[in-house]
Amino acid sequence: MTTLSFKAKDDLKQILTLLAERKGINVSAFIKLLLTEALNKELSRLTENGITLAEELTILESDMNNEVSGPFTTVSQLNKSLTK
Repeated sequence: MTTLSFKAKDDLKQILTLLAERKGINVSAFIKLLLTEALNKELSRLTENGITLAEELTILESDMNNEVSGPFTTVSQLNKSLTK
């Protein structure tokens, strides 16, 4: 595990402390919880290849409008399809 540190205004620390106490955890655990939730939300928007689902669907849709489709078993099949 690693340690991260950052500077925050006093009012932000007070709010974090208050919210953490309401959850029954310390500020460090609360910040880890917030970061984990934010990262999971952001990562859930991405597909395996690192683009968003909307971007992937756009790419797939454009491929469907194109006559090039696979899978190809030989390079000549691929080339033939690309030259159409």
